[in-house]
Amino acid sequence: MASDYGDESGEKMLDSFTRFAERRGEFAMRERAYEFKRACRNATEVAKEKGGESEALESAPEWAKLDMREFQALEDYADFKEIIEAKLDAHGIEPNWFTDEQAGREYLLFRVKDAREVWASFKELEQESDGIAEKAAEAAKDKVAEKHLDRDERPLDERAKQAREASKALEAERTPGLEHDRAERAIETRVK
Repeated sequence: MASDYGDESGEKMLDSFTRFAERRGEFAMRERAYEFKRACRNATEVAKEKGGESEALESAPEWAKLDMREFQALEDYADFKEIIEAKLDAHGIEPNWFTDEQAGREYLLFRVKDAREVWASFKELEQESDGIAEKAAEAAKDKVAEKHLDRDERPLDERAKQAREASKALEAERTPGLEHDRAERAIETRVK
């Protein structure tokens, strides 16, 4: 899977989307994928604003921050954080995180000179999310189908009839002396 996307972020995204689809259903997973895609698109725009033209300015700040509020609003934010870290790492950027406890927000900190790589990372995540959502939907369907294959789909009456027949066959295979010994022991215990 990693080779399909060139890094580990695609594999992490597929695993996350598949688990979510199994847990909450395909429709919920697709909504989640859409929200992730939209958050990536917005993060791309913000990263462009933060580092686009300011690279030439000597007075430009060295660091920029990206508010992760949209990503935090998604269920299983920790999964998305790992996905983002893997994608940034693939682009040679070590992610730095800052949590503002008072505001309840987390920020991705990056050097302004790395802004192009940051927005390229989010752009790739945005583009990959649709294809991965499709693969996750298929993988979740396959896993659900596997679970149903293990079930005995015959009606209960038919399974009960087979169980009774198997029980009778086992009874017939028993040695006759063994039943007699058991019956005698049972009588002895009642007498005592």
